[in-house]
Amino acid sequence: MSLLLRDVTAGDLPLIERWLHADHVRRAWGDPDADLRLLSVPPPEGHWRAVIEADGAAVGLVLWQHPTREELDVAGLSDIPASVIDIDIMIGERDALGRGHGAAAIRLVTEAALADPAVPFVIACARLDNLASRRAFANAGFREDREFDDVPHGRYVLLVCHRCRRGGRTRSSTSGPREYRRQAPLLNDRQLDVDVLTALSKITQCHE
Repeated sequence: MSLLLRDVTAGDLPLIERWLHADHVRRAWGDPDADLRLLSVPPPEGHWRAVIEADGAAVGLVLWQHPTREELDVAGLSDIPASVIDIDIMIGERDALGRGHGAAAIRLVTEAALADPAVPFVIACARLDNLASRRAFANAGFREDREFDDVPHGRYVLLVCHRCRRGGRTRSSTSGPREYRRQAPLLNDRQLDVDVLTALSKITQCHE
């Protein structure tokens, strides 16, 4: 499997709209019209998003961002610093479910995020009944930390991924393909994590 992340463009919005209205996405993401309005404008500072491509086909969307102090406190996560990266993901194509695409994209973003020493760890949140999402994050090296109430959305589980040290270098506990596509040549798993971080961070530049 070849998995790539690329910039979200205006031309992707009809596809994203279809994904948001799919039953399996709507159960996890909620109101598709409200989500589409948010995704139709450039992300604010500290927020990034990319289309997931598997073997050349767009299959989903990954978003990562710094949560605000208020968002964390309202959820009862006052011990979590706002310098963490929070990941959201959807696999929009039903026939792409269960093939490891979500876990591979999560690994890519997590390793890029943890290449920044200012990011202490990476988090994600999943509804208790969203077993597919919980499984994808577990396969990407996340552990379930605790349950919490995300008012008014219901009961969620907090998932966390910390760094670990291998061979004298600080890395995340994830593994897998790391590729990101822009106009430049593809990154691959032989390049340094900091190179992946640099490439991913350029997503913001096309919106500034």
